[in-house]
Amino acid sequence: MEAVKAAKGLKATEGAASLDIQKIVDACYEAMNDDFNSPIVIANLFEAVRIVNTVKDGKAQINAEELALLNKLFSDFVFDILGLVESNASDGNGAVVDGLMQTIIDIRKQARANKDWATSDKIRDELAKLHITLKDGKEGTSWVMD
Repeated sequence: MEAVKAAKGLKATEGAASLDIQKIVDACYEAMNDDFNSPIVIANLFEAVRIVNTVKDGKAQINAEELALLNKLFSDFVFDILGLVESNASDGNGAVVDGLMQTIIDIRKQARANKDWATSDKIRDELAKLHITLKDGKEGTSWVMD
């Protein structure tokens, strides 16, 4: 589910080379037409996840058309066809949790900017006790629930 969220946050680059998203979409539909071959669909979705991570890490760029296609692929297959749901979305509090986590991340970022390592570490450690991992990257800090 992290890749689905990450894909929504990717920025399109004008003139970026094709990443063959259409090939993945076609392979997913082909698998569905082959007696609902969900293992093949999932394998192709993992290929899409690899592309999301490559773009997120800055090792590739994606154009707007393919980004829209990628997000539609995740929406259609992950949610509509396979019926998966985001755990935060299922309880109706996803937006609240995301907002709270963003506030905590902003406070930690300010502590790090002030070289207040004790506060920064305490925030990270206390979240870890709650099974929440902070991931610092080029694009800023993200979080996942373990």
